[in-house]
Amino acid sequence: MRLLDSRRLTGANFLLRRPGAVMDIAVDDREREVLIAAWRLHARRLLEQLDWDDEELAVRPFEGGVSLGLSAPVDGLYTATELNETAYEAARDWIEGGQRHLLNRAARSLRGEYRDEERPRLQRVLAAAREHGAPVVLDEDVLTLGTGRHSQSWDLFELPHPDDVSWRGLKAVPTALITGTNGKTTTVRLLASIAKTAGQVAGVSSTDWLAMGDELLHRDDYAGPGGARIVLRDQRCELALLETARGGLLRRGLAVARADVALITNIAADHLGDFGVETLEDLADVKWSVTAALDKKSSLVLNAEDPLLMARAASASAPLCLFSLSPSAPAFKTHVEKGGKGFTLRRGRLERIEGGVGKSFLSAKKMPLSYGGVARHNIANALAAAAVADALGMDLEVIARGLCALGNEDNPGRANLYTVGGATFLVDFAHNPAGLEALMPMVEGLPARRRALITGQAGDRGDEDIRAFADASAALHFDRIWLKRMDGHARGRAEGEVARIMRDAFIEQGHSAKSISLSKTELDATRAALRWAKPGDLVVLLSHEKRDKTRELIESRIARGTDGCT
Repeated sequence: MRLLDSRRLTGANFLLRRPGAVMDIAVDDREREVLIAAWRLHARRLLEQLDWDDEELAVRPFEGGVSLGLSAPVDGLYTATELNETAYEAARDWIEGGQRHLLNRAARSLRGEYRDEERPRLQRVLAAAREHGAPVVLDEDVLTLGTGRHSQSWDLFELPHPDDVSWRGLKAVPTALITGTNGKTTTVRLLASIAKTAGQVAGVSSTDWLAMGDELLHRDDYAGPGGARIVLRDQRCELALLETARGGLLRRGLAVARADVALITNIAADHLGDFGVETLEDLADVKWSVTAALDKKSSLVLNAEDPLLMARAASASAPLCLFSLSPSAPAFKTHVEKGGKGFTLRRGRLERIEGGVGKSFLSAKKMPLSYGGVARHNIANALAAAAVADALGMDLEVIARGLCALGNEDNPGRANLYTVGGATFLVDFAHNPAGLEALMPMVEGLPARRRALITGQAGDRGDEDIRAFADASAALHFDRIWLKRMDGHARGRAEGEVARIMRDAFIEQGHSAKSISLSKTELDATRAALRWAKPGDLVVLLSHEKRDKTRELIESRIARGTDGCT
């Protein structure tokens, strides 16, 4: 058996509804139950030694291993991580018949660690916050009470006495959590556009950037708790739109204890194998952890066409709102027939159904991101955004105007269309089979004399996942294919290995070897495609590395007014 990872969980997470610590252990399936029992025994003894009698233990087996977690006081998470590892080491020693672990000595050491970490003044303020119902945003340096424009923050070394806090004004701004495998970032951008139309300053944390209203604060991946906390502490924020990615959920948990609405767009294979998440069921459990922030006054928005989400829908503690491109999708139809709320597409128009009554509010073709109705994946994103905005109290007329206000240039990297010398370039971030499959109807709907594809994959996927990504485009034939080697993302594979696996998959689909080229970088492939393309051609560019540089290259050709693509 072997320790794979050990980490703090600073918020509710896929194992526990409260902060704590978790570790992932590689263990033979035959020894797993013995390890779990021994770890429980030793962990419970150590918790009692620290007077943490009320803390919980949690176990999640996975293929070839197990995740072992325990809850802990929020000011004792480093100590909790040490305690968890000590309990594992003691359990392992006991199983292997080696020297018995000296738990009493370990407990004394842990008590000393907690004395150094413990913050009694913080505990008093947190207790008062619970009493007053004030939201809490906490990290290692700062305590924030309330969120957004209703918040106040203090350095942890300068905390006030609870009696000196003006509790009445400390409350939460409306908050939405957006998660799922595909569509998160576009949906967040649509929501930000709706909020702007409504005259609200939306704080946005997402995969691509951090923004407050029209101000771009930082350009990077902020789809985790750190980005969420920056948004929630900004006193300009009137509405928090928090993209909540898998990585942050697994590494740290949620940044908020409560949200007004949570959206799960879909569940599809992506990054399986990380942190013991081996299957789609596992991934669904991770995404489902956003529901820990919901109560009966919140709303949960789900994709009615996703069977993994529908299998969990009955366990939701918050009222459900479903969305579906098809009003006849079985789960959607049953839900709205029972009086539930839903958003769908009917005869080309977006429609809200509530209490059995439908209200049409927008032609899908009027949305720039629908590209005349062919980008059905973006119509699904719009339905999801409309459902979230509706749950936040926005009028359908405002929602419609907001959906129409977001254009191609406002959604970089997501189904962007460029015309270069009469050829069309479709640039998208699709990086897993489900994302590419969702893009294919748009590709098929765009006129094309010839079609070309630029694609690639990072090396952290398995061989079957890499082939599946290539196979996701099999519905269409491409006259030319450029495979990016992406050696900077080889993740332990040999140079060009991933591209060669994809080339073999495309050849098996029926593409000729002569039509497939390997390019060292995405920019090299894009330059080659620009030379190849003629008026009327369509180039599908799946952009994964140096996306800004790729976009700049294409836009520079447009700015030069290139006649033809050579």
